Amino acid sequence: MAPRVCPACGRLQGSNAGCLSCREAAARELADEARDVTPEAVPERVSRLAAFLRRTPWWARASPGHLRARVRLFWMVLHDYADGTYRRVPWKAIAALAAASAYVVSPVDLVPDFLVPVGWTDDVVVVALAWGFVKRELREYCAWKGLAPAHFGL
Repeated sequence: MAPRVCPACGRLQGSNAGCLSCREAAARELADEARDVTPEAVPERVSRLAAFLRRTPWWARASPGHLRARVRLFWMVLHDYADGTYRRVPWKAIAALAAASAYVVSPVDLVPDFLVPVGWTDDVVVVALAWGFVKRELREYCAWKGLAPAHFGL
């Protein structure tokens, strides 16, 4: 699928966090990804994200550091949810985290990730949308886990 240009800002659609049309396009894509998340699918998403974090591709190592820290926090929450050790997260938050994680891990997205640094703009927007949606739950998780929320930008 060929990348589309946003009619409002002229950049690739979904890649400009300052453009309302781009944010809405990224939110629609995140919602589509979240529809595929079921309780049975969470462990599979956790294992894919763990493999991604364990052996990060070269183009992902060039990503902004805060993005990797946030994706790592997403993984920790999803991992503890899948294990059953932390279930105080609403299902909508789990779906948003799993969908955002799947989008970041997937090499096929709106802007290919190997086009450094442009390829990470859509991933940053998707992570930012999910981050804003579940920020309160992430703070509660950090308190439960004994993590410093400031490390992740909370």
